[in-house]
Amino acid sequence: MMRVVLMLFILLPGLSQALNIENGKRINRTCALCHGDYGQGTPGTLSPRLAGLPASYLAKELRYYRSGKRTYAPMVIASSIRKMSDEDIDDISQYLAGVNLRNLNLPKIPKYQNGNKKQGEIVFKQECKSCHKRTGLGKAKKGIPPVAGQYGSYIFGQIKKFQTKHRDHDDDPDDDTFAEYDDDELDNIIAYLTNLPAHAPLTAAEEFTIDAVGMSSMVGSESMAGMVSGQESSLQGMSGSDEKVFITGRFRVTPLGEIVLIPLNQDMRSIAGLSGDFKITPTGILFIPN
Repeated sequence: MMRVVLMLFILLPGLSQALNIENGKRINRTCALCHGDYGQGTPGTLSPRLAGLPASYLAKELRYYRSGKRTYAPMVIASSIRKMSDEDIDDISQYLAGVNLRNLNLPKIPKYQNGNKKQGEIVFKQECKSCHKRTGLGKAKKGIPPVAGQYGSYIFGQIKKFQTKHRDHDDDPDDDTFAEYDDDELDNIIAYLTNLPAHAPLTAAEEFTIDAVGMSSMVGSESMAGMVSGQESSLQGMSGSDEKVFITGRFRVTPLGEIVLIPLNQDMRSIAGLSGDFKITPTGILFIPN
């Protein structure tokens, strides 16, 4: 079986610079101590979901931690963020932004136990929809993070920081969006958010054709990643010959760490969830074209 040699220099869609995925993996080992192996976060107020947040938003907030504008001592110390270069911050931000949690069979975000979601829906659609969209999934191109698919207690804690000016909502010190809301009203909003789908519906193009060849080691159809087979081929030296093959199509890294391309590539667990269009160059570099 032909194996894909990954120097793993990936250009994610919408980004103008390349991701050094090996550096992102290295940094994520520290992040994973609190935020989970895939950036999925943990219930509570301290370790939010990071996977799938816009790279520009993540990079901005990490720079705030590095400069001291945002503070949380355990995170600052554990991550050694004050020693991170701009490239480090960009690599980990793009890495986490590229992780798709949809098919990782992880526990769902628990429903928020307080509040009235119907009342929360009214407020959300009046006050929050214009920025975070009616789906709550934010606007990645504008760096506006999703609020659907995030832990309710974390959202509550951050809104309280906005109210007390320990953090600026929308990076605006004069923003008073939440000034008049009491805790019951916040509970309503969050009850609504945690009932929203954490992911956008699949488009027709994302309804992948599953190729089961060589998939016997994978667990269940949901852990299998779909792949649209490539129309062209071009991989030089990857199969021990000089034949040029050019491979394009779809890939997904499964929770078992397998890249589904046919061939199947193992030992990829630390980048599980990354997905998108791929192309393998003659020198064995896997990247995602814009």
